[in-house]
This record gives sequence, C-alpha cells and structure tokens, in this order.
Amino acid sequence: MRWLGAKLTALGYEVWADVMRLKGGADWSRELDDALLHRAAKVLVVCTSGGLQKDGVRREIEMASVVANKIGDKHFIIPLRLDDYEQTFRIALLQYIDFKRSWSSGYVELAERLIDFPELRREQNRSVDAWLDGQRAGAAKLIEKDEWLISNWLPITSLPIKLCYCEPPVGFQLERFVTRGLHNWPVVPHQGGILTFASPKNGFLSENIPAKVVREIDTKTFLDEGWQSIGIPRHDAWKKLADLGNAAFEAFLHSKGLTSQDSGHGPRRWFGGIKAVPQGMIPYNWTSSSGEIFKGRRQIMGRSDNRGVFWHYAISGKMRTAPFNHLRISASLIFTSNGMDGLNDHRRAHLLRRSFAKAWRNARWRDMLLTFLWWLSEGKNQLQIPVSAQSFFSLELPPSVFKCPVTVPMEEEVPEDDDDPDIEPLEFDDDQEYFDEVTE
Repeated sequence: MRWLGAKLTALGYEVWADVMRLKGGADWSRELDDALLHRAAKVLVVCTSGGLQKDGVRREIEMASVVANKIGDKHFIIPLRLDDYEQTFRIALLQYIDFKRSWSSGYVELAERLIDFPELRREQNRSVDAWLDGQRAGAAKLIEKDEWLISNWLPITSLPIKLCYCEPPVGFQLERFVTRGLHNWPVVPHQGGILTFASPKNGFLSENIPAKVVREIDTKTFLDEGWQSIGIPRHDAWKKLADLGNAAFEAFLHSKGLTSQDSGHGPRRWFGGIKAVPQGMIPYNWTSSSGEIFKGRRQIMGRSDNRGVFWHYAISGKMRTAPFNHLRISASLIFTSNGMDGLNDHRRAHLLRRSFAKAWRNARWRDMLLTFLWWLSEGKNQLQIPVSAQSFFSLELPPSVFKCPVTVPMEEEVPEDDDDPDIEPLEFDDDQEYFDEVTE
C-alpha cells in the first residue's frame, strides 16, 4: 500500500505502515502494538480474502477493536476492500470503501471520508520522500538508449467521403426504421431518421426497409463543423462517427468468423473459436512505417488440460480522436468448455482470468496482439472496415510505435513452451502489508 500511503501523506496526514517502519531485527509485534495503542487515530484495514485469513492480521483487527471500544470511536476502523472477502466478526458491520472497482474512486472516497474526522491533524507540505524512496527501492535503473514501443492504437488513414441522413417514407414505422439490427450497414438513429454511409438502392437501405436520402455532407466537413441543419453540433460529430465506426468494426470481426461475448461493462469482446483460428503457433513479421521490424510467433488460443477449458485471446475496439484518429484495441481472455461457447459460470470465468495469465508479461500480451492482427489482416499492412457497399474505414497496421529515449535493461525473455501454466488463484504475497494506520 505504498501508493496509498504516499497519497495520504501528500494530503498532510502522518501515515504509519509496517512495510515502511519495520526494519530488519525490529520487534514487529511490539512496534505494531505501540502504533495501535498509543498513536493511531484511525486504522485502515486493507481487506482481501487471503489477508484476512492471516493470524497476525486477525490479531491486529482484534486489538484495533479493543482500542475503538476504549476510546468510544465507532469509526476507528475503516475497511478498504481490494477484493471480495469473508467478513470477520469485528468488521462485519463496518461500511467498507471500495477499491476493487477503481483505486482512483476508492482514494477519492477515502479522502472525503477522512475530512469528516476533526481529530485527524494535517500538516501542509508534508514530505513524501520516504514513501517515494520505498517505491524506488529495488526498482530497475533507466539507461539512455532509444527503445521502440509498440502501442494498441491502429491509425485511421482514410474515412468514407460522404455521410447521409435518411428518413423513412410517410407511413413507415419509425421504430422499425431506426432499429440497428434490421440494417445491412451501420446506422445511428438521429431525430426522425438515421445517419449512415450507405445509400438506398432502388429505394431500400435493407430488405423491407425503405428509405430516402434527405441530406448529404462531406465527412471532413461533418467532423470540422458538425451538421447544424439537422441539429448536430461540432462536438457531437465525432461521437456519431465513432458510433458508426465501432459498429462497423464489430460487424467486420463477425464476418471473420469471430464470436462475441458481452463483458457486462463496456464493449463486447471478440474471440476466435476452434473452427475460426489455428490452435498452434502463428508466426508474424511486421515492418512499421518507421522501419522497425517486429517478428515472432504466438498462440491466440489453446487448451488448458489442468483446468479442462480452452483459452482464447479476445479483443474489443473503440475509435478515439486523441492524439490522432485511431482505433484503440483492448485485450482480454475468454474461456470456453468446448472451444466455441464462453463459460456461463461468470465466477469461474473471473477466477480463471485472474489466475491463468498471472505470470504473463507485457511482451507476451504484445506478441499476442501482433499475432492476432496478423491473422486478422492476413499479413496485410491495413484493415479495410466496410461501412457500406462502396466505402470503408482504413486502419494502418502494425499498430503505432513510439520511440522512447530511455530503456530498462532486462534479461532476454525466454520463450515459453507451456501455454498451460499451473498457477493457483491470485492471492496477495505474504510480505505485502495489510495495515495502514493514520496517526495523530
């Protein structure tokens, strides 16, 4: 919890944590007892399933509860939830602050909560050097050497020329007209019609969906100025275009035989089943626009005999404007029992995602992205994403690369032969701290 300790110290609080204060040879039990009994104004309990099972942590919660009763402070202990946990008796009725959903929102909620306690003294400009030194301890040293870093951004190199605003003929049901799933090409409902890059053919946009073009606009003009005559301001123009592009990208992935799974939050994730992608290693050999060569080989799906499931590399994509127009790829893993259908047991899928790839490093995820895109594009340097029968978005491949003037010396990565690592569900290590005390 060095990160949180540094943040709270920067707010002016004095924070005690065993990981920072206990040195080699110190009587840690006595040090903790002294901090809890004589110096702590609030106790922050970092709650995880593994941490709360430890005898030392339970003992400290018990001691903190005794102090809370002694001083009559029912808010003396503040649980911080980093993961789902079985509530112990002493903190079962205490309202936790949720860090599992988001560390940033958890920190904001905690900071606002601490302001409510006048007994907590704050000193402006309190030094965080000790916390920063602790974070730097053992960190790798930077050296001045150029390193090319590959991103997950696919630059958009061309857009369709014309955008249409279409309306249904008089008497046709508007609700049906604006239903996206009834159209052959991406559409975005707007007012009494739709935005689309497709044009009606013989009076029809799709089978049994009659339409007429009411207005057209150059796509570039649309992005630069909006479309004031139909009520679209400039700041909404990209949102409409991105909506069309995101739908087109999903349709493209579907056309490649990929399967989607709803993530429950955010865009759907797309993966290849055993009938769509090879189960063995797939080689790739990219040359970026700057001349850098990225070469390797990876699996993008496989079978875990230990767990009795197939694993699949999965992606989702969203269009962004900053720092330039691009499609941003997000990656994850999907697990199936038969190589095709995602697990219905969401808890098991969650535990698998947390444990299966625990030891996979950034280089492996990078290689899997490059392998997936190589397979998806059939080795070409661009993806053309259709948005109508005649027009498309063009995406540049491989993803954008950036030159960094410093690098971290690392041992050469040893290729992994085993794509079925035998790793138990994620737990905190024994040497990680579970207690921070905010002291007077």
